[in-house]
Order: sequence, then C-alpha cells, then structure tokens
Amino acid sequence: MSEQARIDFLVERDGLPQAAEWVRRTMHIYRRAVLSRGHFAHSHPYRHRFIVAYLEFKRWLRTGSTARPA
Repeated sequence: MSEQARIDFLVERDGLPQAAEWVRRTMHIYRRAVLSRGHFAHSHPYRHRFIVAYLEFKRWLRTGSTARPA
C-alpha cells in the first residue's frame, strides 16, 4: 500500500487533523528508525523504503494536509 493510500484512508476515517498528526508521528518514528544502527530500517533494502516513505509524508504535510478531500 502506498503512503498516499494510507493517508487517504486515515483522512476519510479520522479526519484531516488526525491524519496529519499520524503523519507527523510516523515521520519521527521512521526517521529515528533509519538513523538507529540496531533497527532493521537502517539496513538495505529497508532503509530506502523508509526514506521514500518519509519524503512522501513530508511532501503531503507541505501540500496535501491543508487540502480538503474531494
């Protein structure tokens, strides 16, 4: 499932403010995981996936979190 699909689901289910808060929390979790040597997200191939997801979240917060769903 793409991050956008997860976010869309959360917006529909919980509303925009709650989805944005989940995105922020998840970004922090993913970033911490990638930077922690003991976490599986620090190693290949997971590192790339976590970083891409983090960037998708960051982009959504910048552009999509203020837009109203159609």
